[in-house]
Amino acid sequence: MGTNPTRACARALACAIVVVAGLLLAGCDMPLLHGDPTENTTRVLGRRAWVVLTTDGGRRLVTRRSVPLERGDTALDVLAKVADVRMAPDGTIAQVNGEGGGALRTFGPEQAAWYFRVDGIESTGVRPDRFRVQPGQSVWWDLRRYDIYQRLPVSVGAFPEPLISGWRGDARKLRIAYGRDFEKDAKFFRDSVFDRLDPDLVPLKGGGGVAGIGGEDRGNDKASTDLPVAVRRNRANFVIGRWEELRLDPNLIDINLDSRFYGLTTYITGTTIVRQDPDMEFTQDLRDAEGLVWAATTDSEPDGTLVFVVTGITDEGVRAAARALRSGACQFYLACAVDRDGRVIT
Repeated sequence: MGTNPTRACARALACAIVVVAGLLLAGCDMPLLHGDPTENTTRVLGRRAWVVLTTDGGRRLVTRRSVPLERGDTALDVLAKVADVRMAPDGTIAQVNGEGGGALRTFGPEQAAWYFRVDGIESTGVRPDRFRVQPGQSVWWDLRRYDIYQRLPVSVGAFPEPLISGWRGDARKLRIAYGRDFEKDAKFFRDSVFDRLDPDLVPLKGGGGVAGIGGEDRGNDKASTDLPVAVRRNRANFVIGRWEELRLDPNLIDINLDSRFYGLTTYITGTTIVRQDPDMEFTQDLRDAEGLVWAATTDSEPDGTLVFVVTGITDEGVRAAARALRSGACQFYLACAVDRDGRVIT
């Protein structure tokens, strides 16, 4: 008897389906597909971190990328996700994307190395292969000289960090202090940038402190409370006002007078804003600058009391600096000097 071609094809197709199904079922025992899904990957789903590469204290941006985090990722691990990293025999970073060490000068190479900061705070003394990166953090790697500044504890380039998270998650209550004529600007930062933190908002004179060493309480007489108190050591401090008023605070004047020790690359001398970046042998007067944003700690240590200053030599300069900071124009800068129109002076 002849075979019906249609039925033969149907039987063949059915057999093929059975065979394929059997292979798929058998495949459940194959090493490629076997195992607990949580053991197949160490990626923390939906968790990412920012990685930034710059040189010369942020003056040249190399790359900025958001990368997925794996369980246990360190600062060195996330760097390797965006760049080619070459290690030296002693375990330090020799090169990143072929760059490392300092430029060759007449008397030999500059003293330079790769440093990293997390949410704006330089992690001096912490090995990058032991610093665990948390979701949402920004890890900023910078190739810079270290012969002029041994430490650069805080930058303004990750604003509003580190005022929100603090050093390694140790956040302090935020205190916003403002000079005369800058209450409106201070309230804007409180309501639009730091609203979730419910910060204290106080005038420099007679509001929330008395003058003394570091702005600490030393009495309650009217003469004391009328003096400016910009910084409190048990707070994270955001200060806005003219420099001629802010400089009366003991902490701020100390930082400004010893810029190298505190890692302050741009500061005010008299009525002039002066800059000395890590790659600059000498200071440079910024003739067109009227506003300035800088950050530091009161003891030059990364875990010290944070001080974030928006200031200037004119009222217009202070407000221009505030606008630049809010707009993100100061991103990746150690300090940010602007003209009266808010343009960053590079």
